Amino acid sequence: MKRVLCSLLLCLLITSAGLSVKGQTGTDSILTTKGAVTLITSGAPISTFQIGDGKNTDYDYRIVDGNMVFLRPITAAPHPTNLIVREGENIHYMIIAYRDKADLSRLKYTLSGKSKTSDAFTTPEATPQAPRPGNGQRITEDQLSNLPEEGGNLISVDTVTVGKIAEDFGKDHKVNHQYEVKVDGISVGYAQAMTLSNMNYFCFRIRNKGKEPFEIVKASLIHKEKKDTSLLHTMPILYKKGPATIAPKEEVSEVYVVPSKQFRKDDEVIIVLQTTEGKQQVVLYVPVTVLPRYMLAKQ
Repeated sequence: MKRVLCSLLLCLLITSAGLSVKGQTGTDSILTTKGAVTLITSGAPISTFQIGDGKNTDYDYRIVDGNMVFLRPITAAPHPTNLIVREGENIHYMIIAYRDKADLSRLKYTLSGKSKTSDAFTTPEATPQAPRPGNGQRITEDQLSNLPEEGGNLISVDTVTVGKIAEDFGKDHKVNHQYEVKVDGISVGYAQAMTLSNMNYFCFRIRNKGKEPFEIVKASLIHKEKKDTSLLHTMPILYKKGPATIAPKEEVSEVYVVPSKQFRKDDEVIIVLQTTEGKQQVVLYVPVTVLPRYMLAKQ
């Protein structure tokens, strides 16, 4: 009873003070869903981020760079609860709600201020279909350059926000060794993927067991439609997070951000890493069945 009264009193105080939430949907609710991350940004450093009574066990969150919060559910059916955020001189009182299904574009909220936005990237129109190389064979530069690109819409990328998300996404993730390839002392393994704000994030772990630096001259992400083994499309890389050169005995994460799309269950994602002349490229085929389920189209 005391907790309810305190919550009502706080709500009245906030309303009387004229405080408001400037969110993407213009509401006082923050949506979450299974297998996805909700992004909350603010124009000032966050000094308080309290879920429920402070002893919450339904949600996990991480504050990055003082003004970005990654929020995700960690139980099967989390209950709605209140959220109190103080950023700068502003106090926001909101409700965290869980949905089994939610439009991923609704999982991004801004409490105040505006983010710095970079120039927009343009996805070119599709070009005629190119032949697919045999599975496991080398993909030549001519084949890569002639592959059609998916999409054709103007995509605006906030490189500041996307860069911070990609950096956090690439930290401390184990490789699924079932999907890993090794070539001349270089191993490339799939780590994880997610969709956020109409973009797909793919994280790969790269280890250099050789004695010479491994330089990534060019990286390509390709979508292969299994229903037609000759149909390949490159996925335009909107942003990349990771070093261009990997020192001997070093292991790093490489995160690639591409326009979002849903895959069919028999499709594959292919990453091609081209290195310096005279050295063999690295090609890894990843079945989309290892991606989060929400990235797969319903059959």
